[in-house]
Amino acid sequence: MATCYSIALVLFAHAQTNQGESRNGKQFKELMASVNATFTFPEGFTEVTPVNNDKTSYQYALELPNSDFEVLFQVNQTKKDWKRYDRSRESEKINPDSLYSSIADAHLSSLSGDGGKFNRPIPAKILQFYNADIGRSYFFTLATSPVTHSYQYGLMVIIQKNHQGSIVVTCFGNDRGPEFFKKVNMLRNCLKFNN
Repeated sequence: MATCYSIALVLFAHAQTNQGESRNGKQFKELMASVNATFTFPEGFTEVTPVNNDKTSYQYALELPNSDFEVLFQVNQTKKDWKRYDRSRESEKINPDSLYSSIADAHLSSLSGDGGKFNRPIPAKILQFYNADIGRSYFFTLATSPVTHSYQYGLMVIIQKNHQGSIVVTCFGNDRGPEFFKKVNMLRNCLKFNN
């Protein structure tokens, strides 16, 4: 009986580690806190190591086991950029809150294939739910690369909180229909900017 209890505790501790309590998970939560945001590990997912190249630098990744679905996260801080920008207002420096679109463009050029790309601004009601000031979503066909793991389709969402930073969430899958978006919907409560 005691042995079964010990095994159950070890399995529980291992499950907790797989649900965002790993070293990478803790570092990612700290990174999210640096842009005044929180991250809650979504149910059903497991942590994986993100593959990066010279154009993308994702800090965290998850997959939905046995379902051909992977999620990559990137957090970009603008607090330090704002301090430099405020000190040199008279120079021709770029407003740090306008950089989110350049970040999105860089990811798209690195990940997308020759197929069509659809993008839309995120509606105000959804931005309000995430306490974000601006954002866009992009749906596209993926290029073949080590980063995309032979997935066919990508959905990238970027949201920004002014004077804090931006969060990029990129989903990969092999289905572009309702099943893909059901999986995306499983992530809807996993991150949010704080007020």
